[in-house]
Amino acid sequence: MKFYNLMNYHLFKRIFTEEKYLKILLKTFFYVDAYNIKYLNPELVINNKQEKAGIVDILLEIDGEIVILELQNIDEHNFKERLLFYSSNVISNHCLKEGESYSNLKSIKVYAIINYELSKELEQTIRLKVEETNDLFLNKLEYKIFDLTKIDENDKKGKYYEIINLFKNNNLEKLKEIIENEEYKEILEKMEIYNKNEEEYQKMEDIYKMMMNEKLDYESIYKGGVDAGFNQGKALGLSQGISEGKKNQTINIAKNMLEEKVDVDLISKYTNLSIEEIKALR
Repeated sequence: MKFYNLMNYHLFKRIFTEEKYLKILLKTFFYVDAYNIKYLNPELVINNKQEKAGIVDILLEIDGEIVILELQNIDEHNFKERLLFYSSNVISNHCLKEGESYSNLKSIKVYAIINYELSKELEQTIRLKVEETNDLFLNKLEYKIFDLTKIDENDKKGKYYEIINLFKNNNLEKLKEIIENEEYKEILEKMEIYNKNEEEYQKMEDIYKMMMNEKLDYESIYKGGVDAGFNQGKALGLSQGISEGKKNQTINIAKNMLEEKVDVDLISKYTNLSIEEIKALR
């Protein structure tokens, strides 16, 4: 039976919605010391029917700042735009209360862990700056991206050797040999408990199936959009090809998951289709 590691979205959320382990993760990957933590509803607020639905992986308030924590396993070719969309929605709905002065706007930090190459750097920090002077325009919006592909899980002397194996190694017995840090041992024990729980394991299995379908579909969407754009000789062809392809393939993903008997609520969460739309596909 497959042992799921921390790259599984469901297991990632299960582990890091425990405050103790969240603090370890934030400190290790993003150099953040978190003290007062409050978990918030990760569903994006929809103010009218025309707005796009969405859900972030983990939404928090940490020491007075709003924090989005994202795990990204698949290159959907729209990651930057999605982060901007998520942060914009969260800013408008969580960073300022009705009647408050704009000067009381809470800071928002987006911490993203990715498992594909976005740049040549292990870590990226993105802030709003004035182009002419390179001065910081505003210190209330920040994105930090940590790229797991830049770390060699076989480098025993590496700084991240143990924790990267918790994310990338699917061999439980091997992990027990690798992990020596007491905090990481606790995380591994929790991972093992969830993997042995029938209900939890099924949810991890469903996520894995969905992720594999998404990966194949996004790759074909992107390639199809690119090919169409070049064939037409227009940048617009690329944009329209990808947009239309994503719409159609999202429906295909949902259909495939229905055939795999994946829970409807889970399909809705990861495709942004409504329950009614998914049921209509049966």
